[in-house]
Order: sequence, then structure tokens, then C-alpha cells
Amino acid sequence: MPASTLLRQGDNLSRKATELLTLEDKYSAGGFGPLPGFVVSAKGSTLKVRPESRPLQPANYRSDPFQTNIAVHDHQWPILAKTLCEKLGYDKVASMTSGAEAADAAVKIARKWGIVRKGIPAEELLVLGCSENYHGLSSGIWPLMTPGCGQQEYGITSVNNVNFDPETGKTLRYGHVEDFEEVFEKYHGRIAAVMMEPIHGGLETFQEEIDFAAGVRQLCKKHNALFIADEVRMGSGKTGKFLCSDWLGSDNKPDMVVLGKSISGGAFPASYVLGYNDTMTLVRPNQSASTYAMSPAANASTLAALCLYADPNLLDRARVIQEKWREITSRWNYPFLRYCTGRGADLVIVLNEGEGGVTARRIARLAYQYGTLVYPQKPRIRCSVSLTITDEELQKGMDNLSRAMADVSLYGDIPGDFHPVDEVDAGF
Repeated sequence: MPASTLLRQGDNLSRKATELLTLEDKYSAGGFGPLPGFVVSAKGSTLKVRPESRPLQPANYRSDPFQTNIAVHDHQWPILAKTLCEKLGYDKVASMTSGAEAADAAVKIARKWGIVRKGIPAEELLVLGCSENYHGLSSGIWPLMTPGCGQQEYGITSVNNVNFDPETGKTLRYGHVEDFEEVFEKYHGRIAAVMMEPIHGGLETFQEEIDFAAGVRQLCKKHNALFIADEVRMGSGKTGKFLCSDWLGSDNKPDMVVLGKSISGGAFPASYVLGYNDTMTLVRPNQSASTYAMSPAANASTLAALCLYADPNLLDRARVIQEKWREITSRWNYPFLRYCTGRGADLVIVLNEGEGGVTARRIARLAYQYGTLVYPQKPRIRCSVSLTITDEELQKGMDNLSRAMADVSLYGDIPGDFHPVDEVDAGF
């Protein structure tokens, strides 16, 4: 070839960039298809793109105040993808930002799996939800939640993502395996997946929830449907195991898992969908992605949090918190109290709502006045306790709550003890 027609050749990718791309290709799903560059830091408008190998230690994972965009990679994402997959026993992970985004993505992936792998015609495909579960308020997954909690006001309905028997309209109730048995018996050829919070805190005992979730998971196995565990709320060590679905046993491992909230230690919004190659390889670039997913702050926060979660003493803290809860609540005896229950560090008070004028919000408002923050969720009160809480802080918080329970009937007006949300059935 004449010299004048020779084409220039671009620089080869660095060894480290090639290694990271290989890791990302193996463990990551989705995204926007960025250029094969990895940013490690930035100053002003200048990006540094020379990633270095660093061992998995919390102090090493930090994020300078910069944000990559969809045109390039953050060098920590392939490391995080590999770490998550190996820790949880899945093949690939897709990164999102919010829990609702991740739950929506999981359903979307399951729908494609149902069409491609199970051969369900798109117009007939079903993804089932479960009552009293919460997955977020995006239009794609809101129909999976209890009918009547507001979707219809926005014209959001679905004949494919449903929380009821398509024939009878009967809601699929949390805690009732027989509801799912009935629907699977009639529609098993159309069902691509079931998504639920496998451990929820909505039943009186932990074992009831384990038995229910395991029963639904076995139905999915029997009828070749995916079982998706939404662990945004109850995952990341809250129940005493890293995944709340671990309580179901190895025979009931979910096909897909959704993580969010405390997966990053609460330091930055990040969420993830994990699954096996059978599902996750169906996701092509630009089909499941989020602008702030795989960002430096999200990756650094999640990697640092995973290092801390590796400490067995931290997970054991959930058991200590639950035992302390049982000890204290066993002494409570009020006409407005139905029962108290706990799932590790996630604690629940269930009320006879309205008995003697007592409501969840009145108790929560009074507890806040006394110095303890809890969340009213008619007819329940949720207490989500940090795993890093000290014994002194835990005792003080529970003393304040005990005082609120004892005093609430003595109060007349408590400013802020009512909100219009109290009149709405949230469905979870």
C-alpha cells in the first residue's frame, strides 16, 4: 500500500483498562455503552483516567466531588460488580439509582425472560405482585401493589403486571400461599415472575413469613417462573442475614434480587438488580440504565459499605436489637396494642387503630417529641434501627418510645398528629 494511503492506528488500551473492561463484561448488565475509558478523579473540567489496583478496604473507597456521565466509565464499577456478584452468588448485576428504578428494571427483565425463554406471547404475559408490599411509585410497578392505593387516579392500570387474579379480581394476599396456588393453577403458562418482599414484617411471627415466601418460591420453581426478591427495604443485613431471602434456605434462593437504600450505607442513592446469566444477558445496552448509576459516589459508597457488612459482629447486632425489643415490648399491655414483632433491626408495632383515639401517627408524633424518631404506617409503627447504634442510644430510644406508648392516652391535642395520608389506604 502506498505510504500516502496508510491509515493511522489509535493507541492500544492500557492493560488495566482492558482488565476492567473484561470484568465489566463478565459481571455487569445494561448501561449506555460508554467509551472504553475509566475515570479515577477530576479537577475542574479535567479528568484523570489511570486506574490503579487497590485492595478491598473501606478506607480505599472514596469519591472526589465529581460525577461521570454516560460517555465514560468509573474505574470502581467493574470491581463493585464483581464484588456484589461473588458475595451474593449471582452472575451479573445492573446498576440503578433508586429502589423503584431497580424494582421496575427487574420486572422489565423478567418480562423479556418470559417472552424469550418461556415463550409467552407478550400480550398474555403476567408478572404477579403481592398485597401489602411496596416497590415504589413508578407507573411500571405501581400496578403490582395493592389495588386501590391510588393508581387508578392517574390512569395507571395493567393487564400484565397485576396484584390479583385476572379472572376474579381477587387480591393476592400477603401470607396466603393458597391465593398464589390458585392463580398458578389457572395461569402458570402465562406467568413470567412473582415479585415480593420475602420478609416484610407484616405477619405476627417471623416463621409465618418464611413459610409463606418459601411456599411462593416453590410454586415459581414448579411452574418455571422467576422469583424476584425485593430487598430494598429488608436487605443489607437488617434482618441478621445480608439478604433477608437467605432466611428461606438455599433451596429457595431467588432468581433475581433487588437492592437499594442501605446497600450504600445510606451515604449515596444507589440500587442494583442481580441475577443469573439466563436473565441478565437478555439486557442490551440502552435498555436498562440510569444517568447516575455506576457513578463514583455510588460505587465508592457501596464498596465501603460492603466491607463493613462483612463484619459478622455487625450482622449479629440485628439479633441483639431484636432481643432487646422483645424484652421491652413484652411488658407493654395497652388496649390499643395488637402485637409487636421484629425482623432483626426492623421492628413493628401493630395497633387496634383508633382504639381510645390512639393512632399510629399520634404515638409517632409523641415519640418524636420525646426524642425518638419512628415511622407511622397505618395501622403500624415501624422502627428501623441502625445496626451501628450503641447500647446507650438503643436503650434511650426504646425508653422514649415506651414513654410515648404509656402517655399517648393522656394527651388531648398533639399538634401535627394528623395528616391527610392517614385517611388513605397505602396498600402496604
